Amino acid sequence: MTVRIFFCFFMLSGIFKASDTEKQIVQFINNELQHYPEAQLADLYKNYFQDAYGPGHLIPDTTQAGKYLDWELKQPGWTDTLPYQALGINHDYYRINLQLVKNGTIPRDTLLLAMVESATLARNPDLESWKKEWNEVLAVIKKVKPKLPGMKSDEKLINQVLSDGDVVMHHSENYEELYHPHYRIVHRSVFERWKGNYLAK
Repeated sequence: MTVRIFFCFFMLSGIFKASDTEKQIVQFINNELQHYPEAQLADLYKNYFQDAYGPGHLIPDTTQAGKYLDWELKQPGWTDTLPYQALGINHDYYRINLQLVKNGTIPRDTLLLAMVESATLARNPDLESWKKEWNEVLAVIKKVKPKLPGMKSDEKLINQVLSDGDVVMHHSENYEELYHPHYRIVHRSVFERWKGNYLAK
């Protein structure tokens, strides 16, 4: 009898846990679409991916990363005013709007050092684990937002990337054209430090 009770409790715990995770995924979807209502599946994937893998793929060479940052800061057409954004459901990483560097709120070198620090802190799931995790997220997206623009083509593209053994995706063209994103990614430990300084309200 005791064994049966324990088994039932274990099964129910699993159900409630899955339910909590689904709620977190729904909240993640809603947050992204609240800020960027024209975001597509590719953009939701990129958000979720960045929370798992951090900025490591962006800084294989810190010198080049610095040069690209300098180039980007000179570009026109900055329309995204969201100063920072928590990513995924774990919020391990945050996007930092480069407007904060452009206007002098965050020093340029401070951001670069933060990216280097942040790159080593990602959980970096292996490919098979990531596929499973993403498919769970995708199932919820299809359930709550089945008519996202470009859903089928984005899903096909994501599947192709994963089949090729890669995990990196770019923003959709629509997202790029509408929102002109300019940001870098830092770990939440960096973000928490900055909240008392550069990001103090």
